[in-house]
Amino acid sequence: MTAPCAHLRDCAVTATPVGIDSDLRTRVDVGLLEFLRDQRDDLPADARPLVDELERLVTAGGKRLRPVFCYWGHIAAGGADGEPILQVAGALELLHTFAIVHDDVVDRSPLRRGGPAAHESLSADGGGWFGVSAAVLAGDLAMVLADSLMSRAGFPPEAMGRARQMYDRMRVRAIAGEFLDLRASRDGFADEQQARRIARLKSGGYTVADPLAIGAALATDDPDVQRVLSAYGLPLGEAFQIRDDILGVFGDPSVTGKDRDGDLREGKQTVLVAMARRLDPRASAVLNAHLGRRDLDTQDAARVREAILESGALAAASDLISRLAGDAVSAIDADVIGAHAASALEDLAARVAVRED
Repeated sequence: MTAPCAHLRDCAVTATPVGIDSDLRTRVDVGLLEFLRDQRDDLPADARPLVDELERLVTAGGKRLRPVFCYWGHIAAGGADGEPILQVAGALELLHTFAIVHDDVVDRSPLRRGGPAAHESLSADGGGWFGVSAAVLAGDLAMVLADSLMSRAGFPPEAMGRARQMYDRMRVRAIAGEFLDLRASRDGFADEQQARRIARLKSGGYTVADPLAIGAALATDDPDVQRVLSAYGLPLGEAFQIRDDILGVFGDPSVTGKDRDGDLREGKQTVLVAMARRLDPRASAVLNAHLGRRDLDTQDAARVREAILESGALAAASDLISRLAGDAVSAIDADVIGAHAASALEDLAARVAVRED
């Protein structure tokens, strides 16, 4: 078992960690873009802007965490490096493209990856409502194409059957989490327990645990491998979402590529917000007055940030992230998943916990 870092900032994070090396990312992207261009050629010429938009989003950036975790889940389970697992990894990135396109519509977010969100980009062809409708269709297409790319990977039927069950479950849970997130924003409140449950459903499994499980299932049905990967992936996925919520309020837009006040205007009831309410009644009053206001201006957004900071919620949420990521690292068992995969997963835990993008 790998010893956890005392604090995740003490973990060694190199410019190109083992788990997210540029070669792996490039290999996933090359295959994915080739697939998208083939699909574009099969569409009627006047429908090709939908695929063009998906390609724009893919090439605009992104961390490729889901493909990377899928790949390392496969390696951890004794699977081979090669085109089949890279195709499944690419399918998960395409599924994520579906998710962010629809998420930006739901949240009315104008920015994604430093450029316009899909509904803003597509609105140039016919006004705001056209852009929203076209973005919904582009997201639908991304989900369909993700299924198509996954089905072409060429794994044995038994292995593909195991992976498909997990893939379907992942999508259902992620959509359920998005709905609960939307409902909490409407209601204007979620306590810490509710907020953490939303984080786990919305992104915790979808980002880390489920891609790991899918990759592993394509190589083995060994329950010990899935046990180790689940014990690692579930807390790290929750840490990822809490960090994402922090960056949504305190992150640098030039780094995150997102609107820094969007979550505040949408009234997101995150773990960070729930902690602020619990820790400081004054912060709760500020949140009640301003969170969820569509007309929230820069000055009032700054007041909300200051209230959260002074409540101690930012420090508390950061400590929770460190504990969760430490739990993930503690669960790594090199005797079960091998030293190479264990090293990659430890690097990835540090990357997820302290990221700025």
